[in-house]
Amino acid sequence: MTLSSKLADVPLTFECAHCGLAFSKKGSWFKSARRFTCAGCQREVRITYDDKIRIFAKHARACAFAHVV
Repeated sequence: MTLSSKLADVPLTFECAHCGLAFSKKGSWFKSARRFTCAGCQREVRITYDDKIRIFAKHARACAFAHVV
């Protein structure tokens, strides 16, 4: 799966691996981000390509389901 450009302006959600705090950023941010500092625990969190694939796949399924319903 690729990182769909259709989700570039869609808010996607990711949870910190250390504290579980969820945050949202546009898909375009996730495409270029490699790491961020969590607002909850102040730790640096890496975002791997596998993480990005999971984030985009989760939101693509949610969008597809929303269009079916």
